[in-house]
Amino acid sequence: MRAVVLRKPKDLAVLDIPAPRIGPGWALVRMTHCGICGSDIRYLHGDNPWAKQTLGEKHPNPTNIILGHEVTGVVERVGEGCWADLIGKRVAILAFGTCGECIHCKRGEEHLCADTQHLGHGAGWGTSEYYHGGMAEYVPVYSKWLVPLPESITNEAGALLDPLGVAVHAVRKTGIQDGDVLLIIGGGAVGQLAIQVARSLAEVRVALVDLCEPVLEIARRMGADRALHSVKQDVRSAVMELSDGLGARAILDTVGVPLAEYLPMLARGGRYVTMTVTDEPQPFRTVALAGERALLSSCNFQYPDYHEALSLLEQRKVDGSPIITHRFPLDQAIEAFRAAEDKSASGAVKVLLSTDEHG
Repeated sequence: MRAVVLRKPKDLAVLDIPAPRIGPGWALVRMTHCGICGSDIRYLHGDNPWAKQTLGEKHPNPTNIILGHEVTGVVERVGEGCWADLIGKRVAILAFGTCGECIHCKRGEEHLCADTQHLGHGAGWGTSEYYHGGMAEYVPVYSKWLVPLPESITNEAGALLDPLGVAVHAVRKTGIQDGDVLLIIGGGAVGQLAIQVARSLAEVRVALVDLCEPVLEIARRMGADRALHSVKQDVRSAVMELSDGLGARAILDTVGVPLAEYLPMLARGGRYVTMTVTDEPQPFRTVALAGERALLSSCNFQYPDYHEALSLLEQRKVDGSPIITHRFPLDQAIEAFRAAEDKSASGAVKVLLSTDEHG
């Protein structure tokens, strides 16, 4: 089968590899769509964002990772002990499973489990010739990871469920309420989807800030009240105007900007939620948190967040179609990654790989 294989850092290739076999409790999915995530790009360059964001640790990556975890497809076959009626069903894949035994799993914090198996990340699988992921013609997964798609949700739209689940989790961490102003830093897929997620939870005003003009135009299409260029516009003045001088009640940082840049725009009692951590030192004085301002991090999503994302799509409270800016066949994955990496040139937000000509 054809697969997008990260052989080592900065060595990505579309290869012919052996088709996977499945055992009891497993299913084989014929991939139709798979999104390129920002984490895929970071794996390409030798980083391990899952370990950094979840554990606060630096972990090496194995060789021969088949990237991709934002996957939809059709069930080709199932192993022993699986529901045979799954065969032929359109599905999304909930792309990780955890131990179920650690304190985090027992508390319903499965997204914090250190013993995680993650599709397309190489994490938790021991030693293998290839570490399977979604950027392949066929994807082997535990059958319990399959999420059947309702008729109203296309496979292309379903490929947004993973970043949408991340957005649901992060927006809920902000604690927004009716009348609040939410400032979103970064117009990638999660930032864009967070606009509509926020609107589904409360009557809020939303400003999104980015450096790329095409990305800002997409933010307007997604419903942002303000789409602000971080260099060409006075973001602080715009936020204060939008909030009647109070500041943003919530700030959601999807890219990891210096805290000193945007924390002063946070209202008293507000929450600053960062989704990207770094080991680089930052000048920071706790007086910036006066007035019960809170600084939090958000990583991954919990299982209920994923199913809430599915419900938001089904109820048409979220329409992610404006963020799908580029589509490539699987064999053109290298070109697709170039577009995803250089959004200033391409205007890319979400780049999809596909084996399905009809979407």
